Amino acid sequence: MYRSGDLARWRGDGVLEFAGRADAQVKLRGFRIEPGEIEAVLVRQAGVAQAAVLVREDVAGLRRLVGYVVPAAGAPVDPAALRAAVGAVLPEHMVPSAWWCWSICR
Repeated sequence: MYRSGDLARWRGDGVLEFAGRADAQVKLRGFRIEPGEIEAVLVRQAGVAQAAVLVREDVAGLRRLVGYVVPAAGAPVDPAALRAAVGAVLPEHMVPSAWWCWSICR
């Protein structure tokens, strides 16, 4: 039909059943977000070795972006500085509202 990124299948009874996404794109507060774009910005920051961004729902009905970072060896990571750096490049709806650092965080 259309190349929307949605995966679906026709069931035996003729109903089209949604089966997920072909990419990692998520929808949050009406925006389509590709977490890989945010991760790419994060790993370009000084002191960040690896990054991942996920949508979490810790409280029922409250979904938010969470950025996970692994600092480079011996490098401290400042979550406030990461937020500012990501916010300088990406729109506000793509800036994680929470951060989790493995190892050294300020």
